[in-house]
Amino acid sequence: MFKENKWLRTDQFVSSELSVFEVGYEDVHPRAPYQYEQLDYYLLHFIVQGEGLFFINNEIHQLSRGQGFLIPPYTDNNYYPLVGNPWSYRWIGVRGSGAKAIFEKAGLGKTNFIYQHEDIRQMDQLFAAAYDYFSRDHLYGALGKFYEIVSALIDDYQQETRLGLSPNQQYVIDAVEILKSEYTDSTLRIDTVAERVKVERTYLYRIFMRYLGVSPKSYLIQLRINQAIELLRNTNDAIGDIAIKVGFSSYVQFAKAFQKARQMSPSAFRKAISNGELSPRKID
Repeated sequence: MFKENKWLRTDQFVSSELSVFEVGYEDVHPRAPYQYEQLDYYLLHFIVQGEGLFFINNEIHQLSRGQGFLIPPYTDNNYYPLVGNPWSYRWIGVRGSGAKAIFEKAGLGKTNFIYQHEDIRQMDQLFAAAYDYFSRDHLYGALGKFYEIVSALIDDYQQETRLGLSPNQQYVIDAVEILKSEYTDSTLRIDTVAERVKVERTYLYRIFMRYLGVSPKSYLIQLRINQAIELLRNTNDAIGDIAIKVGFSSYVQFAKAFQKARQMSPSAFRKAISNGELSPRKID
């Protein structure tokens, strides 16, 4: 992508409120993960190409082209490229008393540290222009481009807020759509779902628990159980066939999950429905 790696810093301040401290761009080669030292300034990255993992505050994010991440001061962090499609990114570091408030206006820095910008070319050019100004010791010009970058992110955040969706909520929505459309596939794995929505499995678990109150695995099992209930009520299909139809790999696996969810076996459930002992209204 860049064919070279560049990194520049300055000790000059435009103002105590906000100054550009560091700029750079890099093609990152696959490497073993290691822990970065905490920073005493804000560092904003934008991914121009490829994929990588970003670790912060015990959260893991799989990010790709068109996404970016913010590292606030005094925060544990780590990030590295994925083998096979390593990322190339640009970055800009700022410091000053006003930096925190500026990033918060863009929805970054409190509990959210990642963002996405659809116009990759625009963001790439803004970061490149900031680097160009900085390399010529034109710190006001670099700061001006930083403000343009943040302005674009604020626009994205305001649009996102109007839609009522945060990035984490969108991850959950995307994962739920996959689970609902593919729950009948017995080979469907939560690891695969997490990979497809571009988050790490443990992070997907946390945001499912936050927004839905259940784990992704439990949500998938419940989808299968609910559909099995419909088939037990409305068809004469063999229970083993129903198990396979709704995505369980075997009757034994299905029976165990059903017993745990409904406190009775599938056959006892079907019998209770047939005998009128269990009203459909009592089935939640």
